[in-house]
Amino acid sequence: MRIVVWNCKMALSRKRHHLYDLHPDIAVIPECSRNCLNLCLQDNFEGRWFGDNPRKGLGVLVAKPLHIARAGKPRSKWVVPISITKSMAGSASGTVCDFLLIAVWTMPVPGSHLSSYIGQLYQAVVNNPRWFARKPAIVCGDFNSNKFWDHHRPNTNGPLGKQKSGNHSAVVTLLEKHRLASAYHHFFSESQGQETQPTYYFWHHKDRPYHIDYVFLPQHWASQIKTVEVGTHAAWSKLSDHVPLCVDVTTPGS
Repeated sequence: MRIVVWNCKMALSRKRHHLYDLHPDIAVIPECSRNCLNLCLQDNFEGRWFGDNPRKGLGVLVAKPLHIARAGKPRSKWVVPISITKSMAGSASGTVCDFLLIAVWTMPVPGSHLSSYIGQLYQAVVNNPRWFARKPAIVCGDFNSNKFWDHHRPNTNGPLGKQKSGNHSAVVTLLEKHRLASAYHHFFSESQGQETQPTYYFWHHKDRPYHIDYVFLPQHWASQIKTVEVGTHAAWSKLSDHVPLCVDVTTPGS
């Protein structure tokens, strides 16, 4: 299964074939319009779009044999639980893999520093422990966050999970407590905040790189990660200020 996270910076309709060239089984696409996402459905993908601005929201695409069984109510702008099944002809139940995809595009919340950006994901993870209680979970998307900025959002006033908000490291710790691992960091043996391959270039500038897009997988899948690829500035900077993060993993039942 190949998971692709790419903030397309709008205009997906004219960029979508670059995405298709990556052969995603799952694509999480922040900053795409509802109409562009619907156009992709005509290209043999199944998908869902979430947002309050039809020109700029969070899109999710899946390719057969994956199927979106159910899309839950967004818990913030935007953290969305989506139940995914993978079917195989001839199996007794018709389903060989069943997991929860939590698609992420964190945003500023007017008037609330605590709830903005990584604070949204922190609150969603803390308030929804059932997401991680039954089936395997994948948390992926544009977090707009890195350990580099932890000092802007110090964790105070209570133990982890009891605070009103948390920084990047707090979210990583919470996900690890739910037995998830960052595919990029596991594959390249790099530490949070020490990434050598950026996923975002501020104003498209090559000299302003940051790593802010992530794919967190179940820890017991980590040993089955085959490849992790990060797009280059040269190949993608004319299309978006983000580059794709691609993860290939062998899932149970594959």
